[in-house]
Amino acid sequence: MKQQILDEIKKNNKMTYKALLSKFNIGHRELEQILLTLKLEGKILQLHNHYKIFPNGLYLGNVLASSSNRKYIMCNNQKISLASNFLNGLMLNDVVTFTLNDNNEAEIYTIVDRQIGKMTCEVRQVNGKKTIIPYHDNINVKLPNHILDKLYDGDIIVVNIDPFTDETYLETIGRKDDPLIDDLIIALNYGFDDTYDEEYMAEVAALPTFVSEKECQNRIDYRNQPCFTIDGKYTKDMDDGVYGEICDNDIVRIYVHIADVSHYIKENSRIFERACQKTTSLYLNNSVFHMLHHIISYGICSLNENCDRLTKTIVMDIDSKGNIVNFDIQKSVINSKKKMTYEDVDEIIMHNNMVSGYEPFEKTLYILYKAALRLEQRYVDENGKNDFANNELSIDYNDDGTIQKVNNHSDSISRKIIEYLMIAANETVANWFLNIDMPTVYRVHEIPSASKINRVIAILNKEGYKIKPVKDIDNPKVLQKVLHVISAYEEYPIISSMLVMAMPRAKYSVENVGHYALALLAYLHFTSPIRRLADLLVHQIIDLIYEEPDKITPEYLNELEKQLKYLCNRASQMERQADMAERVAERRQLLKSLKINEEYTASIIDIGKKITIRLAGIDTFVDSQKLNSVLSYDSKRKRYYDRYSGNHLKIGSKLLAKITSIDRSNGSFNVKVLGMVNEYTKKKKMS
Repeated sequence: MKQQILDEIKKNNKMTYKALLSKFNIGHRELEQILLTLKLEGKILQLHNHYKIFPNGLYLGNVLASSSNRKYIMCNNQKISLASNFLNGLMLNDVVTFTLNDNNEAEIYTIVDRQIGKMTCEVRQVNGKKTIIPYHDNINVKLPNHILDKLYDGDIIVVNIDPFTDETYLETIGRKDDPLIDDLIIALNYGFDDTYDEEYMAEVAALPTFVSEKECQNRIDYRNQPCFTIDGKYTKDMDDGVYGEICDNDIVRIYVHIADVSHYIKENSRIFERACQKTTSLYLNNSVFHMLHHIISYGICSLNENCDRLTKTIVMDIDSKGNIVNFDIQKSVINSKKKMTYEDVDEIIMHNNMVSGYEPFEKTLYILYKAALRLEQRYVDENGKNDFANNELSIDYNDDGTIQKVNNHSDSISRKIIEYLMIAANETVANWFLNIDMPTVYRVHEIPSASKINRVIAILNKEGYKIKPVKDIDNPKVLQKVLHVISAYEEYPIISSMLVMAMPRAKYSVENVGHYALALLAYLHFTSPIRRLADLLVHQIIDLIYEEPDKITPEYLNELEKQLKYLCNRASQMERQADMAERVAERRQLLKSLKINEEYTASIIDIGKKITIRLAGIDTFVDSQKLNSVLSYDSKRKRYYDRYSGNHLKIGSKLLAKITSIDRSNGSFNVKVLGMVNEYTKKKKMS
């Protein structure tokens, strides 16, 4: 049908949607999907309500953004700068057509597809006139008077920014001072929401709420096995359960039980269709925006304590060197005997303090720890797995939602256990798919550019670090050695993040190119099907292999690969949007812990025309011209020096800074730099 539609557009030069719908006897949803696919493949172009063959001289690309939110075009794996007069009106992950000007900059011709179709705005009364303040400042929003008349100062409204839809105002979702409104605003502006249509909810209502004995037939029964889950203390959607035992020849047998979500969520359902749109759950502070409705996520698909649950189990035999010498992928049923937390498991293993209720599982925990250490030995010592510094923060909340404590994720044995067991399960399934030559969704991380890594190393060496430039970057052990050298420095977390920024981003792909950072030849995501589409797709393909092998024909595989390719791209895009939303939400939440006129220790993370500092987990810019009172600039050496001690400022240097103002509406704050930490303290004592 797709080729017929393409031929018809080519034959008529251009056609309207209405004409195509009349010509081909198919439904709206199917036609829209075919037209979107043809647009994304660069075969047709939509101009208003007309479709025409993609013209010569135009290019197709994606709008991406750097960590500092600077937008650029990615086309054929090349970054192309945007011409300055074409920056407005674009959103993250927009698919666009463009031409190149004489400076090799992209000038936008049309927007082909928009991943973020809605945006929130705040209504403000300014000098007696209602003003619409859009969340994304590069998007203009104009509303007619009959809509403005119904809105009030402080209203938060949702508008449509889809370039192919005429309607602008959609709804009012609340007031700017409503509880949890910040999380909802951020989610909506990055493509997530918690709304479900009637068809979706009807399908949710039809799902079972418990596992029947009939469903357990033809499954391996592990309900008597004392397996358990280990998660964060706030986690309600539990994908994975674990168990371990010692076998002959010092083999550790590990059971990784993963929720069998694909048993309930079928390919042609409305629930699956929405999962393909969202592709991931979004976690923001106290809020969750689910890929699958919370009735599913917290209910029949969550491995809740003392509940029968359908699972897919990976059984792995791990030898003393961390090799997986035998494995099996099974359809199973379990009954988790304990909902454990990372904190409690750490208390037992790291501090040798037994936690009440964990006594029957102590031996199993140490067996799992033994397996994790063996896997770590193979992944890190033999393969060359790159372990970057963990800069993640976790926030503990009081009952009223206010911040109780901000924590740095330190080395945790419990997290190491789950991390390595899940990596092993994902690696095992990926290798299995590779060996049977079946299309699937791989998690890939391409080899980084040696020149980009060496550029970072050169910057660091100018600041006095002693790091050898890399050559054979194809071998992950080369970068691992660099990480080992810099881990000795106090500034390791900052330097490590600079190297991360110089590396390509991991993504989903039907083409397996390996996973560089993990130092694995094949890898995928299998262990979180409740909250990630990629994992759910892998589960569905396993069901196909086990339950409908006759369906697997060359024609079917060809169509499957095309569908997976589109969904891989979609999942990678939505992952970027989720990451950005989480960064914004975390920043705004951390901002609530800052106090005006209070002094904080900040770290330098970048030095240029503006100096970037990290203060209380938040990155912000400091105008270098405002540092003259405490720092002097040597234009020949291109360095800043402390006026008191003469020590120069470098990446990782500690500054003492005082908060002078906070704007919680846009998540920004201003600081006054008092000086370098040690020198400022000495100076105060002398005074």
